[in-house]
Amino acid sequence: MSAIEKVNILLVDDRRPNLFALESILKSLGQNLVEATSGVEALKYLLRNEVAVILLDVEMPDMDGFQTATLIREREKTKHTPIIFLTAISKSDVHVSQGYSLGGVDYIFKPFAPDVLKSKVAAFVEMFKQRREAQRQSALLQAERDFVAAVLDTVASFVLVLDSEGRMLRVNRSWEGMTGFSLDEVWGKYLWDYLEDKEGARDFLKDREPGKEREDYWLTKRRKPRLVSWCSTVLSDEGGGPEHYVVTGRDITELRQRTEELESFTYSVSHDMRAPVRAIDGFTRILIEEYSGKLDEEGRRLLEIVRMNTERMGQLIDGLLALSRLGREKVTFSEIDMAELALTAFEEQKAAGGNERNISFKLFELPPAYGDKRLLAQVFQNLLSNAIKFTRNEKSAEIEVGSIPVPPEATYFVRDNGVGFDMNHAQKLFGTFQRLHGADEFEGSGIGLATVRRIIDRHGGRVWAEAKPGRGATFYFSLPVRERRRNVPPPG
Repeated sequence: MSAIEKVNILLVDDRRPNLFALESILKSLGQNLVEATSGVEALKYLLRNEVAVILLDVEMPDMDGFQTATLIREREKTKHTPIIFLTAISKSDVHVSQGYSLGGVDYIFKPFAPDVLKSKVAAFVEMFKQRREAQRQSALLQAERDFVAAVLDTVASFVLVLDSEGRMLRVNRSWEGMTGFSLDEVWGKYLWDYLEDKEGARDFLKDREPGKEREDYWLTKRRKPRLVSWCSTVLSDEGGGPEHYVVTGRDITELRQRTEELESFTYSVSHDMRAPVRAIDGFTRILIEEYSGKLDEEGRRLLEIVRMNTERMGQLIDGLLALSRLGREKVTFSEIDMAELALTAFEEQKAAGGNERNISFKLFELPPAYGDKRLLAQVFQNLLSNAIKFTRNEKSAEIEVGSIPVPPEATYFVRDNGVGFDMNHAQKLFGTFQRLHGADEFEGSGIGLATVRRIIDRHGGRVWAEAKPGRGATFYFSLPVRERRRNVPPPG
């Protein structure tokens, strides 16, 4: 309520001099003084207006103060309005008792002390203002809550609000629709009671890692678990009140099913394509080896082109199969010596395609990782293979493997001084079959970096690159530090 907004004070007396005297005493309060010369007039005013306090004369013709007060108290709107009875005649205990029984807050005899009357009225005015302000703030708060509730109920993702112990206080319609449970059914119950991995969910919530996602099967009323990717945020009350958890997530059951179906389809198609491609390659080799004498130079050249493209097609199919298998295989987590993994990968890749070259290899200190050793070895294999390949035109090839501290992750990098690339096309790097250099410049299927991204995604990490044309490239990948198996998102 505005500090300058006036409130109504109702003065009820059948004698004008008495009303004038009251106004003289109370006008310094700066409020709106309303006069009524009868009980009927007072009741009419109260039908349309709200007042902070009523000063009511007891002795009035037609309808005295007690009768007026009785009618005032019968209306819900004025049931609790303060009434101060004023009288110059009846000082008996009976009348005083009657006044208080009708809800009067005071019973003052005339002549009254002006300062006493003024202070009493001022107290009721202040109480009225405070009550009005509290009502206004309550209305604003309720409007804000209604707005937030409306917003939460319109979002496709589900949202839950938990108390500091993990008990559910609010859920939105998306969550109710997914699980079939209403807020009344789950209110006050623990979140993890509705997840298959109760212990893992409870520990994940208590770990308070903002932005970290976890995948779990959530139980439903229809007894059909739904796969959900979710995370939580802790909200602290600046006023010192209790903390709350806000849990958000999305149902990825259908997405996971479609992904698995697509991977299965890709695997099947790729597997079925291998046989005819190998047959073409085999018969082409026979033609080249046994019938080359019967072919002219152009015929032999065309057969070589067929064989070369068949071989490349076989590489693409093998890459697709490897990528498909990656999504279907189980990830086994353990502590890994990343320095040993990187050194072994470099030696294998150099033996496979760079033994005849002078390559400077620097291996800096690497923190250990928690992940699948076989898959992370593949990451180093692919990144180092690229580094060796794209530095082949350098007189002095330089390759570095190191790490940078970026809590709460461990970030590793593979850096080279090769041909690099334009960062404007960096978003293509990790896509399947995406290449930034022509096949006539550098061989490759465009599967290697897509495989790296898939592996790092399955570890809950990130992968990115930085480069400049002609000035080399650096590939980074991050892994959660000292991650426990139950907090690593399920393979996907």
